[in-house]
Parts: sequence; C-alpha cells; structure tokens
Amino acid sequence: MNNLPSIKQLQYLIAVHQHQHFGRAAEACFIGQSTLSSAIQTLEETLGCQLIERENRSLMFTDIGEEVVVRAKKIIADTMSVKELTKSYKHPLSGKLTLGVIPTIASFIAAPLYQFCKQQFPQLQLVLVEDTSDRLLDKLEHGHIDMGMLALPYHTDKFHTQILAQDHFSLVHHKEYLVADGVEDFNLLPEQSVFLLEKEHCMTGHALSACHLNRSACINPFEAANLHTLLSMVEYQNGVTFLPKMAINAGILDGKNMTAKASQADAYREIGLLWRKTTGRIRDFRLFSEQVGVFVSEQCK
Repeated sequence: MNNLPSIKQLQYLIAVHQHQHFGRAAEACFIGQSTLSSAIQTLEETLGCQLIERENRSLMFTDIGEEVVVRAKKIIADTMSVKELTKSYKHPLSGKLTLGVIPTIASFIAAPLYQFCKQQFPQLQLVLVEDTSDRLLDKLEHGHIDMGMLALPYHTDKFHTQILAQDHFSLVHHKEYLVADGVEDFNLLPEQSVFLLEKEHCMTGHALSACHLNRSACINPFEAANLHTLLSMVEYQNGVTFLPKMAINAGILDGKNMTAKASQADAYREIGLLWRKTTGRIRDFRLFSEQVGVFVSEQCK
C-alpha cells in the first residue's frame, strides 16, 4: 500500500495533460516547474512505465500515459466526491455552489433566482454562470460548475436530470399584424413569416419541435443573435415568433404593441437542473432542486 501514486502526483499529471506544457502546468498548480517535473518522474518510477515522452521543449503522452490520465481524472473526481459527501452531511446547503444557466433562461430569472437563493439558503454562496447549453455541459463534465439549468429536451445522458417545470410557448406578433384567429397549425403561417434565434440557442429547436412547425418555408432565413433583435423584427410587423411563458411573465413585451397567444397544450419546453452522477453533494442538490423547482414553476405559470 505504500508504493501507490499520491493524489497530488495524479493532479500534477492531469495538469500537464491539460496544458501540454510543464511550465504552464506548474503555474496552474502554484508550484515550481522542477517540483512538478520531479513529482511526475517519481510517479513514473512508482508505476514502472513512461507516461510522457520529453524532447527539448516539447512533450507527448504515451499510450499508457493517456490511459493513466483517464483513470486519474476518475480517481480525483471520486476523491472530491468523498470530501463533498462529508461536508454536505455536516453542513447542508452551505459553501459555494456554481450554477450554470443558459441565456434563454438567465435573461428572465437570473436576478430574482439569485435573490430567492440568498433568502432560502443564507449559508450558500451561489455563483451564476451564463453560457450556451453545449458549453455548460462541458463545464459540468469537467467540474468547472456544480449544476446546470437547461431547457430540455437535450442530450444530457451523462448527468442526473431533475425536471423543474414546463415552460409553455406562445405565438407573439404585433397587434396589427394579421394572423388567422385561433390558428392551430403553425405550418399554415405565411412563408418566411416566422423569426427565430440563431441555431446555437436551443430555444429555436424547442419552439419548432413543441409547436410542431416543420414546414421550412414558413421560417425566415434571418437568425437573431439575441432576443432584443428578434423582437424588433416582430415589432416592425415583419412576422411572428414564439416565446416561452417565462419570458412573457418577466415583462419582455411590456411597453410593446405586441400580443401573445397561447399555443397548443403540448407546446412547451422543460426546465431542468443537471448534476454529475458521481457527485458527493447529491443530498444538497436534491434539497436545492426542491426549493428552486417551486420558484421556477411560479415563473412559468
């Protein structure tokens, strides 16, 4: 048992793999380069094989080195999970919690959510990070955030997913823009009359899917980078769009001469919280999701 790699050695190895440079890895670990190099060399001696090929100022991980890095990341994650588990047991919902939120949710509830959490969890230091779904999932996988709040459905098989609420879509247009009363089939909307966000925003895919809009001729080729631009196109009577109830309740249409009509009963996106299946803070996250779920449901009514 004495001749085993240390957690610190494995962390140094992961840092070198991440930065592909001994100097930058040492800076990231707040140690000297000679200390890091010595630790990696000791690790190789302990394991009895070469993990990194060094040549002048370049380096390359060996095949076995790549495999060791994969295993090392799991060991570090499991070790952190043990520490999180004991901390969560002694002090529920305390300390720092970093929550990633996608823009088409954060735009409407980030500020009130922050206030809600300060009141409900006074011992919790909540840090909000706004980013796209793909980037948040990557940050979640690599431990840069603790939880993610996304609009679903999305490819989230790697993580535990807790559904919080259904956020229904409404058809939005200028009050003087002619739209057939009680339109049920959105595929009958005029050609190029539907304005949407660019495809990087998952709200576009969710709206099209939830509203069963599959006739591409209806969709205008213009893609808005943000909701402000999207709504300006609709406000000038160029066409229509779809907005979730969360956005409407937050007052996004206030002061605008526009109207929102509820879509079909099944036209909605789901708001969910995600966390790593290996986390040791599952008790914390379940308690957090129960309280935040009540808050989010209120924003979607």
